[in-house]
Amino acid sequence: MRKLLLLPLTLFLAMFAMAQDPATFEDVQLGSNGIWQPPIGSDEMPSGGWLFTNNTQNGYWGGFTASNRTDLNQSGLDAQYTAAAGCGYDGSAQYAVAYTMGVQTDVYATDGQLHTVTGCYVTNNLWAYQDMLQGGYGEPPYGGSTGNDPDWFKVTATGKNASGQTVGTLDFYLADFRFANNEEDYILNTWEWFDLSPLGNVATISFSLSSSRGSGYNMITPAYFCMDNFNGGGAAPDLPPYVVNPVQDVVFNQYPQTIQVNLNGVATDPDDPEENITYSIVSNSNPSALNATMSGKILVMTRQNANQATANLMLRATSDGQSVDFTVHIIINQVVDNPPYIVNPVQDVVFDEYPQTIQVNLNGVATDPDDPDENITYSIVNNPNPEDVTASMNGKILMLTREANNEAEFDLKVRANSDGQYVDFEVYITMYIVESVEEDLLTVLFYPNSTQGVVTIMVDNAFGFEYQVFDFTGKVVLQGKTQDRATTLDLSGLSKGVYFISVMTEAKRLTQKVMVQ
Repeated sequence: MRKLLLLPLTLFLAMFAMAQDPATFEDVQLGSNGIWQPPIGSDEMPSGGWLFTNNTQNGYWGGFTASNRTDLNQSGLDAQYTAAAGCGYDGSAQYAVAYTMGVQTDVYATDGQLHTVTGCYVTNNLWAYQDMLQGGYGEPPYGGSTGNDPDWFKVTATGKNASGQTVGTLDFYLADFRFANNEEDYILNTWEWFDLSPLGNVATISFSLSSSRGSGYNMITPAYFCMDNFNGGGAAPDLPPYVVNPVQDVVFNQYPQTIQVNLNGVATDPDDPEENITYSIVSNSNPSALNATMSGKILVMTRQNANQATANLMLRATSDGQSVDFTVHIIINQVVDNPPYIVNPVQDVVFDEYPQTIQVNLNGVATDPDDPDENITYSIVNNPNPEDVTASMNGKILMLTREANNEAEFDLKVRANSDGQYVDFEVYITMYIVESVEEDLLTVLFYPNSTQGVVTIMVDNAFGFEYQVFDFTGKVVLQGKTQDRATTLDLSGLSKGVYFISVMTEAKRLTQKVMVQ
């Protein structure tokens, strides 16, 4: 019968071993300076049912100590014994301060047994907090000058068995600037629960610090953090949000196209109000094909081109400091951009007067099946007869001016442009001789006909005239007037090619071809 009672008794003793009193550090005797100062060589600070390693010698200390300091106006080394929260957890007077660089920072039970530790409250040390917030040692604040640097600072708890072998590790971020939304970045200055129970039964928990700015002896950030209520009851575990309504695949079939997706209700939080859940974009696998932004809980996506592509958006639902990531798959189908085409051909243009200018409104001549018609522009491609008719564009108005009293027929080539594509069409022009026009005895001399820059215009029987120089498309590239019978034009700034010079008096207009070499 005694053997039958042995197993339940063993179980009872094991359960009793797990019930170690929490370490609140209120039982640690502090000095007049408000910190625990052990004798030189001391290696343990007791509190509750736990021992916290300490190494103090020759004016140097490391591991754990205890403090009751509350002055948040301290800075630098003077702030090494102060919690950024300004007091212990829940307003308590005393708390632990840990310095981890190069020293053992371990916690183990006074009974020497394995235990499952519930957790502890942690916050930043004031010196480390100020260094991250304001920058130090020539380094900028966490997040950098723009706030976009992905800095972080974390405490790692390593559980070990009785043989000193690692059985698990847990991380807690005391500062985190890795969020896509800078408003979610933080540097902790409040007491927060660090759940250590996932480590299971352990003999020792070792604490260490690391950061985006180095670790161990190479870490620039001061290697301090603060602790309270080790193995205490802690707060009820705050469960993270989770996805209940995954977002369906988003399909783009048009270009341009913008699609909005309401993420309200995608995630839920079992212990916090759903209206407090915020959404942010973590990553976009194909930003060249898709632009994505958040407007509140609305995901706004705009395709960037007409090409076929896919993209994956990693989104994050955040609630009360915890988050869940989920993916939205984007399918972007190719959209063929059809060119514009002619729907209203231009009627033949007839010149039956001299002089004469005709305006042709090209609005509505062409249409684009997949782009707005108001975006269509028109340009002159080729004018084969600029000595008889000059042509230019004023918006969508084609300007045609008769230059000579000749009889001629020719096609003016015009282009309708839309979204990088175009269609060419022709405007047929007919010129009739006007018999009633009296030919003035106007003699105009152009020389030389082929030049590298200078051309002289001389008019025999007129004082004062206007002149215009056109390129082969009919575009005016130079114009002016003189009150004399002659003038000199400098064409050296023009590209090589054929140009037409028109001379206009009150009675007549003459055009001459000139070659610029």
